[in-house]
Amino acid sequence: MKNVILVGMMSSGKSTLGKKLARLLGYKFVDLDKLIEKDQQSDIPGLFAQKGEPYFREVESRILKEQASQHGIVLASGGGTPCFHDNMAFIKGMGISVFLDVPASSLAKRIRSHGKDDRPILSGATSLEETLQNKIDERLPFYSQADIVIKGEIEANHLLEMLHPLL
Repeated sequence: MKNVILVGMMSSGKSTLGKKLARLLGYKFVDLDKLIEKDQQSDIPGLFAQKGEPYFREVESRILKEQASQHGIVLASGGGTPCFHDNMAFIKGMGISVFLDVPASSLAKRIRSHGKDDRPILSGATSLEETLQNKIDERLPFYSQADIVIKGEIEANHLLEMLHPLL
């Protein structure tokens, strides 16, 4: 039972697709951001505001590594998780990594339709799409190390078909 770890930008569909995929596989779904919020008794924006990004990234890395003993999980990582503390190497060792490569224009549309301002790395952005594209460019060297790269949209059952030979 290999784990499946989803990586990609915020609003790329890691949690939505992850829940569906976990159900199809009979695996447990794990949302890294939710584990962090539970551990810290604070939401992510509050944690960024009160303790800063370096503290958040340390907690994120610790909680990611605590998941290593789990088997049969689909884990939705945070958007920046693979980019800090050698987390991408750790993710690859945990199971099959899948990069959900969604264009900045689609991410911006999803974030706008979400209607909540809960993305700390976007605070103060003058152009949402440009800010997202800059983040994608910055993170791509980490994301592109994933075992599988999915460009654009994919249904959970199609991802399952791609994963099946690797599980």
